[in-house]
Amino acid sequence: MTKIKNKNYRLQNNICTNCFKSNHIVFNFAYITYSDNFNKDEKSTMIDRMREISSVTYLELMRWDKYKGLEEERIKINKNIPIEFCRDIEQFDGKYTIMRLYKNNYPTPGRIIGKLINKVFYIFYIDTKGVLYNHGK
Repeated sequence: MTKIKNKNYRLQNNICTNCFKSNHIVFNFAYITYSDNFNKDEKSTMIDRMREISSVTYLELMRWDKYKGLEEERIKINKNIPIEFCRDIEQFDGKYTIMRLYKNNYPTPGRIIGKLINKVFYIFYIDTKGVLYNHGK
């Protein structure tokens, strides 16, 4: 009688060579639009906020409240999503990722609006005065 050999089947770990792997959020500026009144102080604040957000791990950032970190929400915006984004990336589900330009809305309710996909924050709009959508006030 022949012996039956036990084969050890292993699941192959498919390695993604084009995948971005990081423990932190990164920002993509390819689809950005902003108002003409985007001044130097607001630009400086935006850089500081992005540095703060990207300096912590993704898991820690997700524990922050929406006033300090990010929030994801379905909102009606007064502008369309950049057509290039829809052409390049097909993962838009109607929810926007929102980062407050100023924590606790002081001095303005400015927002950075985009979409977070695989730890990449694609910035669509910089709304320095908080006028692109209704904030529920």
